Amino acid sequence: MMAKSHHFLIFIFIIAQFLACKGEAEESEDPIEITENTILLRISKQEFSDLNMTIDTVHLAPFPSVITAIGVIEVPPNGRATVNAFMGGYVKDFPLLVGDQVRKGQKLLTLENLEFLKLQQDYLETKQRMMYLQSEFERQKQLYQEKINSQKVFLKAQNDYENVKIMHQSLKQKLIAIQIDPSTLTSENMRSTTRIESPISGSVSKVFVNTGSYVDPSNPIMEIVNATHLHLEIQIFEKDAIRIEKGQRIVFRVPEYSEEKYSAEVHLIGKSIDRDRTVQVHAHLDEENQEKFIPGMFIQAEIMAEETLKPALRQEAFTKIEDRHYIFELVDESEEEFVFRKTEVDSGNTLNGFTEVDLSDSNLGKRYLIGY
Repeated sequence: MMAKSHHFLIFIFIIAQFLACKGEAEESEDPIEITENTILLRISKQEFSDLNMTIDTVHLAPFPSVITAIGVIEVPPNGRATVNAFMGGYVKDFPLLVGDQVRKGQKLLTLENLEFLKLQQDYLETKQRMMYLQSEFERQKQLYQEKINSQKVFLKAQNDYENVKIMHQSLKQKLIAIQIDPSTLTSENMRSTTRIESPISGSVSKVFVNTGSYVDPSNPIMEIVNATHLHLEIQIFEKDAIRIEKGQRIVFRVPEYSEEKYSAEVHLIGKSIDRDRTVQVHAHLDEENQEKFIPGMFIQAEIMAEETLKPALRQEAFTKIEDRHYIFELVDESEEEFVFRKTEVDSGNTLNGFTEVDLSDSNLGKRYLIGY
């Protein structure tokens, strides 16, 4: 019943405004009375009672001071990985596209380079030489202990063995870096290809190569993003930094996406001021909103700082017509009816059922229509 009455009033308000613009206001039995720059709404007390309407005054309600800021949606440093090759090579196969999901350790692509064969050859030869020099070192050590050979011969054997051990370990780590297992490597299973694996789980966000292209170790192959722990990186001016505290609520929106508003919470406040005199604020998103966003999205944020008392009306007192907000002030009352004056106002935040309203002090004691 209330919803029906609401739509009816909106309709007659639009008609009343149209007639006022045309200068064609005429006498009628409608509850709208139009005078110069004034629209009066007459409601019988019977209708007032039937529709469960009420009358209320302006309240001083606590509202947080709002700090406006801009920022971006980001992932933690460990949620973004740039994939590089430890050694250069040609892309032999590359089955992934931007947006594909990958898991940690999954094969991303295959690189081919004859230098991989040379590295394996060097490793196997060094391994054989190390085995020989180890045996020679142990023999010379025994002879030295028995006073058969000189210390000089023993130290040379020891030095040769230690050097080849270092070289062997270095080559071993290089093979591990290019995904070749040294423990299973033999002269029969050497290969000219290697695989690049994903360092994290996530989705492919950028690709910089294609099949057949040469990959240089200094250039990235692709970027992978794990968007399961998105957060906000917000920039605030230094004058507002002292008002920011951990746990404060943030309301933000993505202007290029929609007008819908989402919630976050201040988690960390930067301890340094950037060159543009701003401070970085790190905020955590509500978990239910994580899947809606993409890292890098620009956001506009409102940080709810300390609370102050501000004039407010119950949110049911406001009527919105064509992006403008109106309230109805009680200007007269008789035994049969109430008379309200339509007034355009600037409304602010809504909290706990009350909406902030910009009214002069002279209006604070006046009464307004609620619940139509």
